[in-house]
Amino acid sequence: MNIKRIFYIFLSFVLIISVFCGCGGEEDMKTAPGTLVGIHYNRTNGSVANDEFHIYVTPYSFSAEYWPENPEEWVKDEDIPVWYMTEKKEKITEEQWKEIEETVLAVYPELIGGRKKEVSFFDKLISKFIKEPMILDGGDSQDFSLDWMLEDGSIISEKFGTPQGNNGVRLYWLLCELADPIGREIPELIITE
Repeated sequence: MNIKRIFYIFLSFVLIISVFCGCGGEEDMKTAPGTLVGIHYNRTNGSVANDEFHIYVTPYSFSAEYWPENPEEWVKDEDIPVWYMTEKKEKITEEQWKEIEETVLAVYPELIGGRKKEVSFFDKLISKFIKEPMILDGGDSQDFSLDWMLEDGSIISEKFGTPQGNNGVRLYWLLCELADPIGREIPELIITE
């Protein structure tokens, strides 16, 4: 057997495996898989200094890093002329959690299509041999995930694209207002059947 033939057999084998690894298993759930127990929202906007926001919310508390709306509240290192994001860890009220939870449950059916899929074997193989250019500055990245407690007490985490539409904007402003309460106008919740 010559080298070309072995290479083509190997390539065919890899393609067949990638097809089977990349297909199936995606459920079209429109309802939440369990009880919501955590929300992670991270936004980084490269060189735009006032557009960073990171928060983790549970039914009992939240932890956030953000740039306050009022620049006088920004944290400054006294030794070095550098500004830092404000960090805050606090408890939340039952009403605050309920408002956030009902917004997440309203936006959840829309999120299913934006669920971040696991990287397939074939994509991992391609990324190993074909390197994409790396962006060192700028760019907007957002991460959004939800933690659910299942009936058996185990916790799963689902990663999604950032929520869009009116309810997505509502969720973002609710989280911002939780971290930095300045009286933002929160859009009304839109319930669709």
